[in-house]
Amino acid sequence: MTRLILASKNEHKISEIADMLGKSRHAKLRAVEVLGIGQAGEALGEAPPEVEETEDSFVGNAVLKADGFARWLRDKGVSPYDIVLADDSGLCVDAFDGAPGVYSARFAGPEATDADNNAKLVAELQARGLEGSPAGYVCMLAMRSVGTRPFDFTIPESTTLFIRGNCLCIEGTCRGEVRIARRGEGGFGYDPHFWIEDGARTFADLDPDQKARRSHRGVAVRRLLSELPLLL
Repeated sequence: MTRLILASKNEHKISEIADMLGKSRHAKLRAVEVLGIGQAGEALGEAPPEVEETEDSFVGNAVLKADGFARWLRDKGVSPYDIVLADDSGLCVDAFDGAPGVYSARFAGPEATDADNNAKLVAELQARGLEGSPAGYVCMLAMRSVGTRPFDFTIPESTTLFIRGNCLCIEGTCRGEVRIARRGEGGFGYDPHFWIEDGARTFADLDPDQKARRSHRGVAVRRLLSELPLLL
């Protein structure tokens, strides 16, 4: 059985994607085993390597991680038919000229927590005398097989679906507003400060199903679900 190995140790991301595959109408997708790169490493008896995110774009970092982990898994004898899925995502705030962008997870520093990053977000808004700013979440997925086989199908390329090297890349976005005010206990990252529906609620107010229907990652994963059967 083909496995989908996520190039992430973020349990929130892993559970979101696994939940969406598990609810697919496609039986073949529901049967796919989803695990994080940490779980794959445990099964191999070796911690996965760190893939440094040195690119300045979401797609660059997503491809970097997909290629790096696929190479490691291949060297460890993992089935070439298993699929690696890398995600690079972040928050782009209009008032910050698109920052924090690819640095969203480390906005407040290399070891920053969600609380640290949210405090930095609030401080940056206050420093500009703002209560809020239009903003967007971006999710870029890069998917490839562990093996070296290239894609044997063609797609109508667009700015949100395209092939980069051995990776099929899929982008999802969601617009909203970041505010100093926070609300909600769900989600993760900047979700308590990301307001949608003209300020009616935040991402942190949504349950997992509601968020999957609205979020940048939900948009990207739904597109992924339509393309993944081509690789299985």
